[in-house]
Amino acid sequence: MTAQRGPAHHHPQAHRHPPPPARQPSLETAFARQPMLVFSNRLPEQMNPMPVRNDMSIWRGNNAPALVWTLPEEIPITGSAFFLTIGASGSLLVAKDTTSGSLLIDPTSRELRWDYTTAESRLIPAGQIAEYEIERHTAGVEITEIYGFMTGLGGLNTDASPSEGGSLDFSNSDNSNLQLMGWI
Repeated sequence: MTAQRGPAHHHPQAHRHPPPPARQPSLETAFARQPMLVFSNRLPEQMNPMPVRNDMSIWRGNNAPALVWTLPEEIPITGSAFFLTIGASGSLLVAKDTTSGSLLIDPTSRELRWDYTTAESRLIPAGQIAEYEIERHTAGVEITEIYGFMTGLGGLNTDASPSEGGSLDFSNSDNSNLQLMGWI
């Protein structure tokens, strides 16, 4: 038997390389061909991505000046109802809305206005403790449009009882669930 160099049996396709894979489109090309999916909790005409933050202050024990919010142009007013809620420590302190007239809307100036009473302003605890949201309801959709802190200031009014002067209203039974907030 003699030694042979090279392959003993040369098969014509033994050294052929497989065909190159089909060329993959670039990501840019691939995305250009696909429909764009947008995940949002808003209808197309409501594509305001996040609520507007607007911290407010209220002088406790007063009934003026009114609190006013200007609605951005992209927020539709027609066919919408607006709701103001103020809460702290898991408790609802104030609830107002445009459907009942307790929250007023001026479509021309695009302003929401809350004319609060002295009793309502006293519900807001002293300090940056309470938070609020203004929600818009339209066609079964509820969207928070504006939010922020509702900071309670003052409260040493002539018609206030002496116990209402504490900075955290420890002795005010309306704020009893808020006693330690601000100290923690």
